[in-house]
Amino acid sequence: MKKNIFLLTILVSLFFSCEKEIPIDYRQVSPLYVAEASITQEGTTVRLSMTQDVTDNSRQAHNVVGATVTLGCNKWDPEDKETLVDEGNGYYTSSLKGQVGYTYNIDIEVNGKHFTSSSTMQQEPIMNSFRFVWKKMLTERFLFADLRIQDTPDENSYYFMHIYRNGVGYRWAVMKDDNNKNGELQQLFQCTTERDMDKGDSDALRDGDQIRLEIRAIDKLSYDYLYSMQVMDNAGTNPIANFTGGCLGYFSAYHVITRNFTFNRSEVPEENE
Repeated sequence: MKKNIFLLTILVSLFFSCEKEIPIDYRQVSPLYVAEASITQEGTTVRLSMTQDVTDNSRQAHNVVGATVTLGCNKWDPEDKETLVDEGNGYYTSSLKGQVGYTYNIDIEVNGKHFTSSSTMQQEPIMNSFRFVWKKMLTERFLFADLRIQDTPDENSYYFMHIYRNGVGYRWAVMKDDNNKNGELQQLFQCTTERDMDKGDSDALRDGDQIRLEIRAIDKLSYDYLYSMQVMDNAGTNPIANFTGGCLGYFSAYHVITRNFTFNRSEVPEENE
């Protein structure tokens, strides 16, 4: 069984479910465009914004309107394009739903600049189980979230997993199936210690917390971007480029499932391993 232990502090809350700014290297001379684009089995959403200048203290998102955002697909006629609706607040939307195995191409035209990216829609991920568990390490007890996923058979599979606590991003990780293809994959998220929970630490889970788990089956390009984002804090670099043309952010076609839970400390079992 594959075990990935995600011990890092969460870098950001990701992609449309809660507001955030993608971390960047503020040594950049000029503000850059940032595109956060997704197509799922439920529809298509793109958010277009600009990074803040280092002298800008407003801390407000610089959403970009007036862009032309289009989608193409390897299964369509090359001349066929889906034009997204400019919602007037930096978001561009379409009711277009992703289909498994289709590769989608996104084009963004804004103020004389042109950005492109592509992504392939994956099959629906399968969750086997999710629970919280205590694990003792030396003299300390740690609370982990233990997620088990059934790998998609006979494919190179990649997954993005995000835990939300009361509607706010709490822990996330990416995983690939290279160590246990076609089998069960395990992802452990370190949540807190018993000591911090007893102290009422703000990052520690509390009874009644509403937990939402999101699992995405993503393609390799999305995995590479998100993995670089996961390790960027230690590397001291920006994430790898996913868009051409110097745009930050990424485009992902993915199948997503969500599950909801209520945290109850008294129900958390002890695991001695």
